[in-house]
Amino acid sequence: MNKKSIQLDWKGYFEYTDGNVQKYAPTKAGVYKIGIKQKDEKLAVRYVGQANDLDRRLKEHLDLDNEPNECLVERLRKYHAEFSFAEVSTQSDRDGAEKALYDFYKPACNDADTIPNGPDIEINPR
Repeated sequence: MNKKSIQLDWKGYFEYTDGNVQKYAPTKAGVYKIGIKQKDEKLAVRYVGQANDLDRRLKEHLDLDNEPNECLVERLRKYHAEFSFAEVSTQSDRDGAEKALYDFYKPACNDADTIPNGPDIEINPR
């Protein structure tokens, strides 16, 4: 059986601020990446996720007093962060895309146990 392939239309990277989330992130479903700028100016993806409403979910992560992921909170407080997203309409495709992103980036702030056991999908992670 051939692996399903999805070509994601990535938007960003944008500086990870409330204003930029408001400006760029749609209220549509999709997957997203949060990265931290390294000293060499390269971006290291530290968290991947999915949401039914990208705007709402990305804003939730920025509410550092209520964000339960301590690893993410620590990095968002300490470093310059940027975000990128791609709209993905179906839940099954979002599950598969999030799993593929996790497998590709192995982000430090994701808990492997919370990554969906979605279908095996091939994506363009960048």
